[in-house]
Amino acid sequence: MEIEDWRNRIDELNGEIIALLNKRATYATEIGKLKKARGLPVFDAAREQAVLERVASMTRGPLTPESIKSIFQAIMIETRKVED
Repeated sequence: MEIEDWRNRIDELNGEIIALLNKRATYATEIGKLKKARGLPVFDAAREQAVLERVASMTRGPLTPESIKSIFQAIMIETRKVED
């Protein structure tokens, strides 16, 4: 395969990733509504740490557990914004 073929595959994956991130954010919005109704804070440090540990343990490719944690930290920071 040529570089352009690989780039096209990456472009397709980017679209899938964006769709999944938006789906995740939609779920987070619903969780945010429940938290608000129950008087709970948006940020749950224990839950976020558990998520980070779980996703780091799922790494099976060239990305390190630390890289996966960093990516998911950014995802959670942005997702918290829609939970408010």
